[in-house]
Amino acid sequence: MKKKDYYYLLIGALLLGSCTTTKPMRSSVQPREVNDIQKFETYSYISLIESGNRGKLNDTISKLSKSLLDETISGFRSIPLTGSILPTDTITQKRIEREIEYLCVSAERQGSISSLKLTPVLDSLLDSREKRFGLITVTSGFTRDKGNYGGQIAKGIGMGILTLGMYYQTPIKSKSTIYCMIIDAKENNIAFFKKSLLQDREPLDKEVLTKQIQNIFEDYFWTKK
Repeated sequence: MKKKDYYYLLIGALLLGSCTTTKPMRSSVQPREVNDIQKFETYSYISLIESGNRGKLNDTISKLSKSLLDETISGFRSIPLTGSILPTDTITQKRIEREIEYLCVSAERQGSISSLKLTPVLDSLLDSREKRFGLITVTSGFTRDKGNYGGQIAKGIGMGILTLGMYYQTPIKSKSTIYCMIIDAKENNIAFFKKSLLQDREPLDKEVLTKQIQNIFEDYFWTKK
């Protein structure tokens, strides 16, 4: 399965929900028990809209978004990360990506993590390091090429005038979505899952990403300020 296929599966699940921030899904494990977390590689799927309103997955900005999210997460000292699991062989990387896609999409579609079991490769990687918890992070969304948004606004206004305002619709400028999931190798399940979706917010803006991570882990690793 190609990288763009994973992207479309994640986006398909994303479009099923309309809220900006989902309610957290938790197992019976208390947040104070969740420590010594190993972070898996962040997967990033960011599209660039260069003309019209159709985006295309862009590797360059996806890598930038991934780097920014990793940098943002590392700035939160209250997230008890103690190491990383970053396999270098392509086969294992692809299996991890497929399992992460499956867990995130399943949690999103079911609206629950109660029946989800930890997938084989993720489980074995934690077990091989004698670690219990792992952090999964996925970022998706889109941004627009410079000048594209203004052009789409102008088209929308023109359409509104021609149709007496009946079909005028303001285009979404950008979208930033972050999935965070904590997996539990001891209990063979998911300890925590939450998604943050912000429309008209740039997925390449570190302040936006910081706000999203803050909201995702509020009342879990820290209390709301």
